[in-house]
Amino acid sequence: MRPDVLSAEHARHFQYRPAVDGLRGVAVLAVLGFHAFPETVTGGYVGVDVFFVISGYLITSIIARQLLHADFTFADFYWRRVRRLFPALVLVLATTLALGWFLLLPNEFKQLGKHATAAAAFMANFALWRETGYFDTAAEFKPLLHLWSLGIEEQFYLLWPAVLVALWKRKNALFVTVSVLVLASFAASVHMAQTAPVANFFWPVSRFWELGAGCLLALSMERSTRAATSADTGDRRFLDLGHNFLPLAGLTLILASIVGFDTTTPFPGWPALLPVVGTLFILATPGDAWIQRYLLGSRPLVWFGLISYALYLWHWPLLSFLNILEAGLPPLALRWVALASSILLAWLTYRYIELPVRRRKERRFNIRLAAAAAVAGVAGLVVYATGGVAQRFDADIRALHHGPRLDKQCHARFGATTPINYCRTTSAQPPSILFVGDSRAHAIYEVAAPLLAPTQPVMLLGRGGCPPVLNVRVSGYDPNEDECQQIWRTFVDYAHRTKPKVIVVVGNGSFLISDPDIQLSRDGAGPAESKEAIFEYGVRTLLSELTQFSRVIYLGEIPAYSTPPACFLRAVKLPSTECYPERARDQVERAMAPYNRVLSRVQVSFPDVQLVDAIAVLCAANVCSQRPPGKPILYSDAVHLSPAGARLLVETTQLTSLISRDLLGADSG
Repeated sequence: MRPDVLSAEHARHFQYRPAVDGLRGVAVLAVLGFHAFPETVTGGYVGVDVFFVISGYLITSIIARQLLHADFTFADFYWRRVRRLFPALVLVLATTLALGWFLLLPNEFKQLGKHATAAAAFMANFALWRETGYFDTAAEFKPLLHLWSLGIEEQFYLLWPAVLVALWKRKNALFVTVSVLVLASFAASVHMAQTAPVANFFWPVSRFWELGAGCLLALSMERSTRAATSADTGDRRFLDLGHNFLPLAGLTLILASIVGFDTTTPFPGWPALLPVVGTLFILATPGDAWIQRYLLGSRPLVWFGLISYALYLWHWPLLSFLNILEAGLPPLALRWVALASSILLAWLTYRYIELPVRRRKERRFNIRLAAAAAVAGVAGLVVYATGGVAQRFDADIRALHHGPRLDKQCHARFGATTPINYCRTTSAQPPSILFVGDSRAHAIYEVAAPLLAPTQPVMLLGRGGCPPVLNVRVSGYDPNEDECQQIWRTFVDYAHRTKPKVIVVVGNGSFLISDPDIQLSRDGAGPAESKEAIFEYGVRTLLSELTQFSRVIYLGEIPAYSTPPACFLRAVKLPSTECYPERARDQVERAMAPYNRVLSRVQVSFPDVQLVDAIAVLCAANVCSQRPPGKPILYSDAVHLSPAGARLLVETTQLTSLISRDLLGADSG
């Protein structure tokens, strides 16, 4: 390959610019602020988007400069990436797994192992995307959540050099191709922000345009012929004015995003233009502009920029483990301690690991780094395969694990787009016994189904976040709420077609009445109709349809708690941690009084519907407890019964006997 001539202007422009590191400093501080103080730095997550643009710009600039000199090789590029990314990443993965061994319960440690393996393979974004849903662990309890962005960058690095090299000699075709890809990716992001927001956040397809914007800027600056030396005085004044205005405007756009956005902003999509364009404005101007020299080029911001990669890696595991140990947002002082610790660890990592490693260019050393990352990935895989090394824990804790929520035989009976997340069956035949409800129905089914299956086909249909009411619209509490009407219509229609002998409705919904932020509505409701009345309408409508062809058993609501059993089961706790494994029974009954009034009135209209009281089993005379004296742990989290809790409820209420009544010799329905 013949080297192109590198112009003096081009060479000057791509020399080291402290302001770029200062911009990295702004980005990483924004992310830290959002993670540590989400109630204050509400839009700090845009720092990741700033990183994306910078990465696309710098990688393209580096490869372009090497192609101009005809000294680019794929091996050199990827070994540089190994030396840049692997040392700090392997250290953080190893430390996080070690902390997980001491601090996490089996299911939590199992999930951490999966995330470590995915991160080592730079596939964390896909692993996290596949997990999302109602029953997913909250984001703040995933210590490696932040590595989704590293996955997207590495997926970009895997493909982009090949595109650049293939089209390098056809500059116009290269520029047009990248422009089309960027526009297509942005269009996909805008569309997916409404139709598939989770995939939009994690997929490289809808994120490429942010990296691609930086690529386009680098290509534009490489191909442009700067006429600064021949510009007349008026042009020079105009250029100087633009060079100072653009970075100021860019920084303003980024700061406006940090202050103005929050977790309700449909992101990425149109709003992401603000931080992306702001970053482009800063990168597009020479480093001698005033704001770049004295603000972005200031020593504190440049220092944070230099340690930004290690700081990004370290800060979230520390904050996340605090969230886990606190069972919620930890006190402000502890969050400041976590940030200070992450800054110290980042500086030590940068000074004593990253910098020395970058000078080591021997192939053998590179291979050792890659092998270390592979070992970290295998370690995570072992943790995942052994169920979080569950053998370390008592049988009582190991038993908190539930079985699968879906099986193919059941799910095949519905369309692929039907939003059912609990669908299990014991037979290829239509069910004689059908369990329906929200996520709480799962534990009841798991205990009852094996006892009933030898004589009758049994099936579970459930949707997390959708309590059993029909033809009632819910708003204000859960992302699933838009689908709840549709899903309960689907359940009822399926029951109409298959006509089970018995339908067990696992009840829930007192919070729909009591929570002032939740709104209930229905067609034909009067303006003064109360939420209790609308909820009652939804229960009546559901039961009126189900009782046309089936005997219905209604299991009353299971009491919920504010903290999960994990809070008091951990070997390590923070001094500020407060666990609430017990509730006064009269408090539970007062909270559920409107709900129970509804059930009492409904039973008058449906005397054949058998109500089963869960509180009478799960609570003692004066107290409800997640772990009553002399009994196993009854809950797997704050609201769902453990297998032991479900077994206690099923056996004490004789639920299977109630279900089996009149079914001896019945056909399969």
